[in-house]
Amino acid sequence: MTCSRIGRGALLLVAALAASAASGDGVCERGFRDTTGAERQTMLGVMEAAKAALPGAPTGWIIGGYEALSPVGSICKDFESTPWSYGFSRTFNRTDDQAARDQALADAGAQMRAAQEARQPRVDALMARMQTLSTELQTAAQKGDQARVDALNREMEQMSKEFEAMAASDQPTIDSVAKATMQDRTMSIAIKVNPGGISNADMKKSQPPAGAHSAYRWSTSHEGVNEGHALVLFGAWQPRAEGGFVSQRRGTTSSAAAHALAVTVDADPARLDSLLSSIDFGAIAATVAR
Repeated sequence: MTCSRIGRGALLLVAALAASAASGDGVCERGFRDTTGAERQTMLGVMEAAKAALPGAPTGWIIGGYEALSPVGSICKDFESTPWSYGFSRTFNRTDDQAARDQALADAGAQMRAAQEARQPRVDALMARMQTLSTELQTAAQKGDQARVDALNREMEQMSKEFEAMAASDQPTIDSVAKATMQDRTMSIAIKVNPGGISNADMKKSQPPAGAHSAYRWSTSHEGVNEGHALVLFGAWQPRAEGGFVSQRRGTTSSAAAHALAVTVDADPARLDSLLSSIDFGAIAATVAR
């Protein structure tokens, strides 16, 4: 079993881009145009201000990932009046306990190899029997001996269940190593400007920071790894009948401006509050068009 089997909880927040120039969905009937220098500077200004409002890496962590700010370079004229979607994210990687995580992974690997070696004779016996049963099943089918076919199928089904039980016996170790090596390993903050639709059936309303439209929280758990999530919305949002919200336009302000903004924070449940408190939400609120 490798680390690739130890996945993190899947992000439950779905941010579906609206029919905007940035999405590039469908046919563009009126053609594209390059954004102007002023429009690109507006987008950069929003992202630079939001980036400055984010915290640096706490002690024992580093900032990782790609943080270059990229404004929309071209738009479809069909959607010039729809606020354009753009953004960036910051990821934090923990480094102060890497040796302990590596050791936990090595110990788990040794434990699973020992378990595999212990059951290998039984695995070999089952495999040999499966080959024999396959031959016998073919012979019985050729003879039209349905009773024998049914009996052989029942035996093969029981053997399959035994294989499944062997695999299931590894799950506690997999969950344990996932928790030891992946829990509280990364954190992230994503800024999405004019993102369009946002929907998550699990999010529950929470106390929003000053200047925010609303705030929500939820949690996920996958293969022994627990993660907390927070969503803070700023600007113009409209509830959707099917659930969630969709970002709105504010007056005649440029489509390059931040009409609505979503901040998504993912972290270990025990770290979520401290990460949220380190974000200058007042500065982020100030980036939204009035």
